[in-house]
Amino acid sequence: MNLTTHNKQQRLAYIRSLYEQAKQAGAAQDALFERHMKQYRGSDEIDGSAERAGTVRNITYEIVESQVSSSIPQPKVDPVCYTERRDRAAKAIERLCSSVRDRLPFEEMNDRDERYTYVYGSSVWFLEWDHTISTYGEAGGVRVSCLSPRDFIPQPGITHIEHMDYCFLRFSTTRAELCRTYGASEEQAALASVEADADTALDDNEAATVIVCFYRDADGEVGQFIFSGELILADIEHYYRRKLPTVDGENDHALADQTYETVFRAILLEDRLPCEHFFTKSELCEAAEGTVLHVEELHVPYYTPSGFPIVIRKNTSGDDMLYGQSDCEFIRPEQQAINKIESRILQKLLRAGVTPIVPEDATVALNNAVFGQVIKMKPGESAAQYGTVDTTPDISQDIAEAERLYQHAKRTLGISDAYQGLAAASNESGYARQLQISQAGGRLDSKRTMKQAAYAAIDRLIFEYYLAYADEERRIGYRDGNGCVQNTSFHRYDFLERDKSGAYHFSDAYLFSIDQNGGIEGRREELWEKNLKNLTSGALGDPTDHATLLRYWQSQERAHYPFARENVEYFRDALKARGGGEVT
Repeated sequence: MNLTTHNKQQRLAYIRSLYEQAKQAGAAQDALFERHMKQYRGSDEIDGSAERAGTVRNITYEIVESQVSSSIPQPKVDPVCYTERRDRAAKAIERLCSSVRDRLPFEEMNDRDERYTYVYGSSVWFLEWDHTISTYGEAGGVRVSCLSPRDFIPQPGITHIEHMDYCFLRFSTTRAELCRTYGASEEQAALASVEADADTALDDNEAATVIVCFYRDADGEVGQFIFSGELILADIEHYYRRKLPTVDGENDHALADQTYETVFRAILLEDRLPCEHFFTKSELCEAAEGTVLHVEELHVPYYTPSGFPIVIRKNTSGDDMLYGQSDCEFIRPEQQAINKIESRILQKLLRAGVTPIVPEDATVALNNAVFGQVIKMKPGESAAQYGTVDTTPDISQDIAEAERLYQHAKRTLGISDAYQGLAAASNESGYARQLQISQAGGRLDSKRTMKQAAYAAIDRLIFEYYLAYADEERRIGYRDGNGCVQNTSFHRYDFLERDKSGAYHFSDAYLFSIDQNGGIEGRREELWEKNLKNLTSGALGDPTDHATLLRYWQSQERAHYPFARENVEYFRDALKARGGGEVT
């Protein structure tokens, strides 16, 4: 979009018109999202009828919840073209992404993400660099948010986010938060507004709906425009470029784009070998005296990300669909039919009962109370004069049909009783049941693949942010192969490379995927059993040797076995006492 010819109010009017058009174009999709969520929560609506279901057996909730996984995929990074230096850099990226995940509430976000994905068909992840984060002398860090797809408004007609010219994110907040976050005054905050469909319990005088617009300019660079009602909160033409405060004739608080930085290339003598390193001016001064063989001043362009800071996770892909396919949509016919059948069963049972038959001249009054009356017979009357009509219905066919529909819904999504952990009705062998679970898992594999693709995209964005903005060396802790905590670092200067023309640039030529072996860490009991089997089978060495037992308990410590740390310390001290020297 070309906004250079607009002043701020014209930009606001133009972008707001695009937002309203995009909202209107996505109204049908938003209504579908709302219907899916109502179905998940147990709605009693019956399609095509004003009548409500008398009772709801919520198979949608049961099936969705059976798929929710607390497993968070572990990052895996490989260089596009292998060198030893790039391989070390790839490992640093992996540890950086793991460290960022550990610092953020990814467990809570994953829990929300799982349900958004299966119910709506998609979830939306938003990543941003926050300069206000400061920890242990490190300035800046990544913030990650998992959003409902109802709060993402895409450009109409475009089914891939990388092809969009603009898109919008919607947040509900308070006007006081606008003052704290964006520096707005109370008078300016009064210009903010609340959308009619915004999910907030506050009144209009306290709440505000913030709209964040990301767009591409004529050169393809990403810009950001944030507003709420008539209030402009931010207007950044080059969103990813570094900004330096400056003063111009019209604005005392203008920000100028920074394009290049000064980097010092130094050749240091390490272990009698010359090694190439890159430093800032202050870091160069801290280098050891007498080890610097050569220093060269370079002007290197800052790294600038190019895509929107948004990742969409799909449930399963559809034909020309921005969002994934919802599980609720596929099992809605069965859910609706079960609701009707269960309502019919309830109506039958409520109308059922035992109706008494009495003579015409009986002197007893009857009512519907259970055990609320006593029939006293007159002298000469016979009990044979009294009788009953049993109207208890046969609901066995209704129950069988409801259960049949439930099995249809599960088979539609590839979910078996074994997958849900339910007892098997047949006398099958353990191998047969294991094969069933494996086959069911295979049918659900596409969903796991989509989750892994989304996390790989999240990891790439994390890396790009640190490559662009993390000026200080970032210290990272990790566990090595022996289970011991080690320290390493991530420094964006480690990604400086020289092209064929001799110019230096920051290289982002790395492939992001998911460590397929990382998922087993979520199945700790299985891992404990495998470690014990390795010990008893001799795979780790002599099971009676202290060194072997130390390796075993180090493996158990990595798998979070209770009190494994104490055993590691015991066998480490035992080896030292036997003259084994220092044991890592």
